[in-house]
This record gives sequence, C-alpha cells and structure tokens, in this order.
Amino acid sequence: MRTYLKYLSRNKLYTFVSVFGLAFSLMFVILLGFYVYGEKSVDSFHSKADCIYMLRSEHHASLPNPAPQYIQELIPEVENYCRVANFSHYIRTIHGEKIKLSLLLVDKSFFTMFDFKLKEGDARQVLSGHNSIVLTREAATKIWDNENPIGKTVFDDKLTVSGIMDVIPYYSQFPQVDGVVSYDFIEEVYGENILDKWGHYKFAAYFLMKPYTDISTKAKMLENLFTQKDSRMVLWSSGIAKEVHFVPFRACYYDPLVICQSFFIRKNNNTKVKILTGIVLLILIIAILNYINMTMAQAGFRGREAAIRRLLGSSRMGLIRKFLYESFLMTVISFTVGILLAFLVEASFNEILETKLDLVHRFTPEVIVVIAFFIIMLSIISGILPALVISRFKPVEVIKGTLRYRIKSTYSKFLIVFQYFVSVVLLICSFFILMQSYYLIHTDLGFRTRGIMLIYNNMDSIPQASLRQELQKIPGVDMVSYSCGNPIGSTNNVSFNIGDESYITWEMMVDSLFFDFFEIKYTPVIHETPDVLFNSDRFNQTHLMPAWISSSMVNVVKPDPNTGEFTRGTYAHSDGLTHLLAGILPELKYRPLNEGLLPLLIHPMKQGQYPWTTMVRIHEQADRKTVEKAVVTIYKRMGHVDEVDYRWAEDLIRERYRSQTHLSQLITAFTLLTLVIMTMGVFAMSLYMIKQKEKEIALRKVNGATETMILKMLNLQSMKWFAIALLIAIPVSYWVMNRWLQTFTYHISLSWWVFVAAAIIVMLLSLVSTSSQSWRASRVDPVKYLKNE
Repeated sequence: MRTYLKYLSRNKLYTFVSVFGLAFSLMFVILLGFYVYGEKSVDSFHSKADCIYMLRSEHHASLPNPAPQYIQELIPEVENYCRVANFSHYIRTIHGEKIKLSLLLVDKSFFTMFDFKLKEGDARQVLSGHNSIVLTREAATKIWDNENPIGKTVFDDKLTVSGIMDVIPYYSQFPQVDGVVSYDFIEEVYGENILDKWGHYKFAAYFLMKPYTDISTKAKMLENLFTQKDSRMVLWSSGIAKEVHFVPFRACYYDPLVICQSFFIRKNNNTKVKILTGIVLLILIIAILNYINMTMAQAGFRGREAAIRRLLGSSRMGLIRKFLYESFLMTVISFTVGILLAFLVEASFNEILETKLDLVHRFTPEVIVVIAFFIIMLSIISGILPALVISRFKPVEVIKGTLRYRIKSTYSKFLIVFQYFVSVVLLICSFFILMQSYYLIHTDLGFRTRGIMLIYNNMDSIPQASLRQELQKIPGVDMVSYSCGNPIGSTNNVSFNIGDESYITWEMMVDSLFFDFFEIKYTPVIHETPDVLFNSDRFNQTHLMPAWISSSMVNVVKPDPNTGEFTRGTYAHSDGLTHLLAGILPELKYRPLNEGLLPLLIHPMKQGQYPWTTMVRIHEQADRKTVEKAVVTIYKRMGHVDEVDYRWAEDLIRERYRSQTHLSQLITAFTLLTLVIMTMGVFAMSLYMIKQKEKEIALRKVNGATETMILKMLNLQSMKWFAIALLIAIPVSYWVMNRWLQTFTYHISLSWWVFVAAAIIVMLLSLVSTSSQSWRASRVDPVKYLKNE
C-alpha cells in the first residue's frame, strides 16, 4: 500500500480525477439510494399491511360515512375497518400562546389495525370514548409543558386526552399529525348527522381482511350490488361509477386515483421513483467505467512496478490481489468523500425531492454491513480488469522499454461510445424537461393570475358588501370578487346523469365581477352584461339560471338551438337544474396541465350563499407586502378571526408543478455530473489511445506529417466514435422525451435545435478534453519512440 500511496502522491491529476469523479458519483448513489429505499419501504412496518385495503371506484376513493359498516355486513371476511378524515384547530397553551394542531379523525380500531406506537394508553380502549383525543408527546408539551396531559381537555373542553402516541413515522402515507381524535367527533367538524348521510362521498376508509381472502371476487360482488338501482351506494347506483377496486394498503401511496376530499394522503409518483432508481444504476455504471478508464490509461506507468515485482518473485495472482487491494483503498477513500459530500448537500436534496433523508440516523448496523458488502463488490468490479491487464505484462519487455500493451479494441470503443451516448441523451432530456417546466409555470392559462390574493376563511359572519367596500379602500387594490370555486385550483367536481349516460363536470359558482376579475373573454350567446344576467329577480321570474360552459360541455348537454336552454342532468336521485346558456368559455387551463380538462360549468351563486373564497386583485405597481398586510388586518377585524388563510395565485401555480420543477433540477445536476465524468473519461481514454499510437505518430512525423495533420488525425478518430454515439442517442432521446411529454395534456414540441445544441456541447467538451493530449503527442520528438526499433 505504501508504494500505491506514493504513486498517488506523485500523480496528483490522476488521483484528483479518480477520487472526486468516483466520490461525486457515489454521493448521488448514496442520496438517491437512501431516497428510493425509503420510498419503497413506506408503511412496511405495519404487521397487517398485506391484509389492509382501501376501496375506491374508477374515479376516487371517497366513501360516505355509513358505507364501511354496510360493506362489513356484506363481506364476512372484513375483520374491521377504520375511517379517516383530517382537520386542524387552533388552541391556546397554558402560557396563552395560540398554536395550530393538525389532527386525524379515526375509528377506535386505528391503533389495532395499524402499528402506530402508544406511549400511554391501551390500544384497544384509548379511542373508545366519543370525545377522546390522543396527542403526541411533542404536542402535549407545547400545550402544558411537562404536566401530565392525561385527563386534560382541549377544543373548548369538548375533547379529553386519553393517551400519548409516538409521532407517525415519516415513511407512512399518513401525515405526521399532532394527534388523533375519536371519529364520533366528526359531527363537530363537518356538521350534524354527517355520520348517517349516504350522499356525502368525502371520507377515506381502510378495511382489514382475513388472510387469503380473494379480493378480486369480493370487489366483483360489491360491483354487482352497488350498481343496482335501489342500492344505497348512490355513486354506483346512479351510473356515475361502474367499478369497485380494493387497493392494497401500501399501494395507496402510489395510486393516482386514491384521492379523498377529507383526508390528504401523503403520495408519490411511482414513475418518478423508477426514474430515480434508473439514475442510481446509471450513475454507478458511469462511475465504474470512468474509474476503469482512468486506471487503464495509467497501465503503462504501473507496468514497470509490476515487472519489478514479478522479477523479484511475485506471482501473477499476487499482483492481481495487490491491484484489487488498491482498488478497494480507492473505493473506500472515494466512498468516504462521497458520504461527506452527501451530508453537505443533504438539505438541498431534501428540498428538491420534498423528503426527509435524515442521514445521521440512516447508518444502522444493518446498513453498515450492506455498505461494506457494496464497497467490496464495487472494488472487485472496478479493479479486476486493470489488474488482469497489468499483471499480464512481460517483465523483460517492460524493463527494455519495448512493451506494446493493448486491450481489445471493442472494449475501448464501447467505453467511448457509451459515455458519449449517455451524455447526449441526458443533455437532450435535461433541456426538454427544463423547457417543459418553464412552460408549465409561464404558459397562458386563459385567465389572469398576476397580483391575485385568495382568502379561504369562512365568511358566514362577514357581510360581503361591507367587506368588499372596506377592501377596495386599500391603496393598490383594484377589484374584489367572491366565488365558490375558482380557476386556480378550488373547483367543485360534480357528476351528473343525462338519460343513461353519466358525465363529470367542474363547477364554479361566482359573482358578477368574476369574468372581469380574471379577464376571461368568453363568446356571448346572450348579449347582456353579467350584472344583468346575475340579477336574482330575473332568475326568480324565469326559473332559468344563466350559465357559461366550455365547448366540450356544449357537446354533452346540447342546449336548445332556439332558446339556449339546457338541463345539466341529475346527481344521485335529485332533479336536474335548467340553465340558460349565456356564453361559451375559452379554453381555461384550470387544472394541472398533466391532467385532462373536464367540461366546465360557471353559474351565479345562489342568493344568500356564502362564498368559499374572497379574491383580491391588486394593481401592477402596487406593493404586494403592503397590500397583503392591510387585507389581513381588515379581514381579522371584520371576521373576528386570529388567523387568515390566504395564498397568492402565482405561488399556487408554481406549487402545482413543484414536483416537476424539482425533478428537472435533480436531472440537470446529474447531467452536469455526467458531462464532467464524460470529460474525465474521454481525457483518460485519449491518454490510453495516444499511448498505443506513439509509434504510429512517430513514423508519420518521420514521413513528413505536420503537427496539424497529427492533431487532425487523432481528433477525427475521437469524432468518429462520437458520431456513432450521436446516431444512437438522438432516436433514443426523441422516443424517451416524446413518451414523457405525452403524460401532459399541454406540452412543448420537440424542437430540432435542442438535439443540435446538445450534440455541439458534447462535441466541444470532447474536443477540449482530447486536443490537449493530441497537441502534446504531435510535438514529441519521434526519435524518442523509434530509437529501440
């Protein structure tokens, strides 16, 4: 090892490139490896996970509250069920400080079905009371310091603390809340009789099945029962839903249709996890190939040492072991540097992927054993080829200086072509992903998003006219509007039947200023202003509510060509409402652009209806912070609230595509790393290839070749392999990006200039990395290589 360390100290460039090239690659492998492992192990700690399922239709997973008990009666194999909803509530601590608690409403079976740990309390009894709450130790400490919380009350003395629980682990589909509350308390949150209402499809339910239950047969049985006209499951009996699916508990985390209005499950995209898994493997392959390249490029320099050892009695197997030990040492050093780098960038990585790696607590004894095995295997894979090549040198040729070492040309060519191929593909993909992310955030949505503040607080106690008047007095406020639903994300998904056919529409109930507020230019069918059309007296006289609909909905409801009247259909067993077509909406991109747009219906709010959202639009030149502060102050005063829940429209648009933006940042960073490694690899291979061509270069110079001709010859050879890689990379990257863009309803086109730009960038990097070595080789005195011939 002393000889190897001395060799590393004398060859600083080789040492730096080898160590940091491998270290940066291993940094990505460590971070992404722990991330993928964590995502794949979500909810794996539950002992009954394989027997727990969530029921959903082909649309979403919400159920009415009485449904789980009904389903348990229909299926004897259902051992238990647990309904889940979430809510938040502000309470005051013993010091008078106001804090917000995030809570889950759950059935008493919660702690027996799932393996969430209790610090105090019996899992079977802790939620048996109608007004029981179980808090985390951290939440209880915030409220009562170190006092014993058992038996204390919260929520205006309506809830009594019956137990203390551990914080829900991060790697669970359940959010990390401050506590759980007995499900019977739901009527205090969602209104009276909500436990008995069959028409409210808002709540999630998990079912614990007996082992070896044939789930598909049970789902088909429920499907047949639910779709009968007299079924209490009106979502199915009305024809809106036609399928029943039992989703395995752990699969809920990745199922895009598991969406419940009252329970926000932590979710991830399985495609993204697969992409990152592929990136981990690709980084590892590139890192290994680059290390082999660098080692092979130095084979000639190490050959003298190997020859001397052979002359002194070392066997070839002994040399192989020595070079494998060196590979192990290099891998250990690089892995150590990689771990240090991983700790340095952990915070940024967590932010990009919206995760919590917590590396400090990841290195358990089991993980350390796996890492040790990984290092050994990586050392063998990386070091075996250079060890076999160098140990094969003949000592006499090395000592005489007549060694001509060469490995199979197919191997060296493959390494070069592969690195070029990966670099071009990744660069093209990075360009398109960045362009699509920019397009998602900045594309014209068909309505205004600039300078719009959305306030979500309940308005039951605030006079709308008075609030609007006060808000419009604020300098910088341009307009105030009210609505139940808006195009920035708060819409109402409603299903209707027309005859035997069912359809789903997004519905917004708005005031007369809505269209001007969002600068929506619709095509009028009735040439009257919204002020006139929104007049409630007119509606009371004609019993026709004006409506603005998307062109896709026109084809569904088919308004009467003479009167413009249409019936939007029935929901469940209620009568349909007749509308008067007032206008055709432009294409409003009111949903994320990777989702399809359903038909859209906009109509006036009913008289006396409380809006969900107060919307404030400010002037272009207004100071956002100043206006924001003034709006919050007025809202607190008039609404008698301590906290105001508000967001800016532009921030909400960015959050829609935060996952895509973060993924593009990660792939861009990986692409830059790949380009650096490629440059190192090409540099190393150019050293190796030039070493093999030393005699040829000398002969060409003796026969009159100029330095420029030699330089051209060496660079053209490198460009030949680049051209082969380019021919493979362009169709592959085109296919990959085309498939990815098809997942978005709206997307950019595959511009030709991106392929050209990526090719030029990689070609220039290649020329820079090879030209310096080629220039040096072209200037060497040919006598140096021909004197022994």
